[in-house]
Amino acid sequence: MLNCGDTFLTGDGVEDNFHLWIVITPANEGEVVTACVVTAHKRSERLVVLNQGDHPFIQHESVIAYLHSKIRTVPDIEELLNKGIAKKRDPVSLELLKRIQAGLVESDFTPNGVRAYYREVMADPEFRR
Repeated sequence: MLNCGDTFLTGDGVEDNFHLWIVITPANEGEVVTACVVTAHKRSERLVVLNQGDHPFIQHESVIAYLHSKIRTVPDIEELLNKGIAKKRDPVSLELLKRIQAGLVESDFTPNGVRAYYREVMADPEFRR
């Protein structure tokens, strides 16, 4: 079972372009919101910047790419993990998770449907922390 703050590494299927994905909501009816970590570049959105030490996977300056945030089903992610297409990594700290969650709402690049779903899930008293 995936929990809020869990991470997994997977590629885009086109090249060896692997990214760390972070589960940023609890599972709600089998769905979660995920956010993607990418290497920081000049034009990167710098709302949430990660540096070495923020997570064991991070080796250089990286950012959360809210443009790529997705609503995913838990069974789909678990299938990727079971097939070895994705690899589970260490969870993020609660402090980092809260920064990433706040950024999802703040970012101009978060897809509207993802933002709305996140707000709906996190407004539910069952999921508030």
